[in-house]
Amino acid sequence: MSGDTPDKPIKDASTVIVLREADQGLETFLLCRHHQSGFMGGAHVFPGGKVDPSDAEPAWRARVDRPAEEITERLGESDPEVGLGLLVTAVRETFEEAGVLLASTASGVDLVAARELLHAGASFSALATDLDMNIQSTALTPYARWITPKMESRRFDTRFYVAVLPEDQTASHDGTETTSATWLRPAGAIDDMYAGRIKLAPPTVRTLQWLAQFDDAKSVIADALSRKPPLVRPRLVTGDDGWFLALPGDPEHPEREVVLPGATRMVFDDGAWRDAP
Repeated sequence: MSGDTPDKPIKDASTVIVLREADQGLETFLLCRHHQSGFMGGAHVFPGGKVDPSDAEPAWRARVDRPAEEITERLGESDPEVGLGLLVTAVRETFEEAGVLLASTASGVDLVAARELLHAGASFSALATDLDMNIQSTALTPYARWITPKMESRRFDTRFYVAVLPEDQTASHDGTETTSATWLRPAGAIDDMYAGRIKLAPPTVRTLQWLAQFDDAKSVIADALSRKPPLVRPRLVTGDDGWFLALPGDPEHPEREVVLPGATRMVFDDGAWRDAP
């Protein structure tokens, strides 16, 4: 039977998979959420967060290189306000949580000081004006869309983007919502989960599995651009033999079409999420 519970409000959110190419190969940036966090406490995550109403203000249209309608179409969405808000959220949260600004600014801007202002409560839209910020939408490539299962206390409709770390910037954790940060090879991050060194959520695991196929960021982005971002709505299924998380295409999932490569079932075993036969 299904482990679904009554519907809870679902909030729009954005997550950014920040990549860099190091001597040992392709790496991605992961933040460790504070263990007292109400959502995914203690887990290693990609930078991201929920959409703020101000992220979709019409004024942002003048600070993005493409029309909101085009940005929205790339996401597979239909509402330009939603598409614009998701893109701005992705930029804002990556700057706030990781200190990486995926936008151009006026020359001589002190990004460390600007991030401190944001942490102190400055609005991102006001900061954009002060920095003469302009967002290059093509720097963020839509990859996937995950909706939190019903059994979670907080539910999000999260759009995942891929971005490359700008050459002149350094990523770091914020010291508040996140307590540490690290660059890891995708396969290495999964190995760390199996060894009990880090905690990962199912969307992060599946994303890392996808990234592990590639040697460079260019190949990752090309693959993401080759398809419409898949919609993934995991479903908790329980039975006599225990429980598992069913993904689209599984016999126990109402959506029959497979949207991700690999197994359609994930189980939580010995502190790690693993693919099930």
